[in-house]
Amino acid sequence: MKKYIQYGIALMSIVVLSGMLTSCEEWLDLKPESEIILDEYWQSEADVESVLAACYRGLTEDGVVYRMMVWGELRSDNIDNGIPFHRDRYDMQRIIEGDITANNAYAAWGSFYSVINYCNNLLYYAPEVVNRDINFSSSDLNRLRAEVLSLRALTYFYLTRTFKEVPLMLSAVTDGDSTQYNLPKATEAEILDQIVDDLLEAKKYARFDFGSNRAYNKGRITLNAVNAILADVYLWRGDYSQCVAVCDEIISTPSLRLIPGQSMLTQVFYLGNSAESIFELQFDDNVQVNNAVRSLYGTSSLEIGEFSFPATLAYDEYNNSLGMYSPFMYRISQNVIESEKDIRFNDFFTSSGGKYRIFKYSGMTRSDSNIPGLSEYRFRYNSANWIIYRLSDIILMKAEALVQLARANDNSVSLQNQAVRLVNIPYLRSNEGQDSLMLVNYPTIDDVEKLVLRERQRELLFEGKRWYDLVRFARREGSTSTMNQFVGYKNPASTMNLGARTMDAMYMPISQREIEANRKLKQNPFYEDETSSSER
Repeated sequence: MKKYIQYGIALMSIVVLSGMLTSCEEWLDLKPESEIILDEYWQSEADVESVLAACYRGLTEDGVVYRMMVWGELRSDNIDNGIPFHRDRYDMQRIIEGDITANNAYAAWGSFYSVINYCNNLLYYAPEVVNRDINFSSSDLNRLRAEVLSLRALTYFYLTRTFKEVPLMLSAVTDGDSTQYNLPKATEAEILDQIVDDLLEAKKYARFDFGSNRAYNKGRITLNAVNAILADVYLWRGDYSQCVAVCDEIISTPSLRLIPGQSMLTQVFYLGNSAESIFELQFDDNVQVNNAVRSLYGTSSLEIGEFSFPATLAYDEYNNSLGMYSPFMYRISQNVIESEKDIRFNDFFTSSGGKYRIFKYSGMTRSDSNIPGLSEYRFRYNSANWIIYRLSDIILMKAEALVQLARANDNSVSLQNQAVRLVNIPYLRSNEGQDSLMLVNYPTIDDVEKLVLRERQRELLFEGKRWYDLVRFARREGSTSTMNQFVGYKNPASTMNLGARTMDAMYMPISQREIEANRKLKQNPFYEDETSSSER
């Protein structure tokens, strides 16, 4: 952590904005140009804005985006091997095989703490600028603080979902005192409390939008983005009524709407910053390439990426091939089949050389075609934005929370019915002309809960959500047995445990280098006495 934070201070926290910006998009594309002494910095609003840009830019660095994909998808049932992993990413192969140790590169969290320190530095220094720049008011400061508090909260939320307990660093690292780095782990409850406090503070001052600029409205923190993170946190910690209330605030926003199914692939994932997007990381081939998506999901020049979708979960309409554990063409009864004509099994993955390549972020539909099909798609040549939250995710969060509220209220039929109606919103978008899903076909609350989980899988494939969804499910169940059943579907012949042997094993180990550098850290319980999770 110390190495990354020191790098962050040197490179980002004292950046200089070189030249005047000519457009809003350029702000999101800022690259730090040089360094100056801290005493000479933080003189104007432009200085604060440049460090705020560095906070956003930190989230687009390879070290962060690769981990969002590895932590959120690789351990789940959504991902199998594509082409062989690049030698620099062999540790991904170890994870996919269930062999996770403290020496795995993806147990390192430094890139996330680098972002946290950018945020902490701005929160520490920016208030002084109000006294130095007459054009920078307290209201201006509060609006920027809302963005930074939310970015820090989002970063910590990734860390606590992945490691459960991590050091909670809330102060700027401002000098060479190494003791500032040596913090013990905070409890999960302490971290989540801080996240909620930060987000509730951000809600007071967050902008509703940034005017007509689409890249700003989707690439910077707005009130809806604050609420999206907050809803996710409430769902994670089981505050279901509060989750529903915050989801309702987002869903009622007039400017948010689902893109029609035939246009979803192109508008949401190819063009980006769509009407259903809430917050997405902005990439540009001339500034910051989304290397993680290119290498792991594939591009036009690479037939298949290093990740692929398991054949056991796929449905290939073109070849009329159905994986035995697929969430598509899912038979509920003799007469009821979910996702029988689902456009997502054409749009999100395609058959390629005996494997199923991920097409969701690497392709688009042809604009002159109204008929979906493998021959009607082409590959992208530019970088994809990485979507953190979009409207369908929020709709399904609310559905999940309603199921849990129903469970707590004598299996309330009314609440279950509301949940199924919500599932129908993204479901029917992708199954146009098909019958609505009906509660009568899901006789138990467990059936409804798994329906929501299935629809989240179908809708949010490859968006960095699935492992966290399975962990949430296991936490409620108090067991990893169902989780392991799902994860095992991707390779039924494997003799290795691909999921998590215990509840503690759902979380990643702390990097051995971090343990050696900070003696106050204690290894996560499952990994304390073993060098490999596959040995237990």
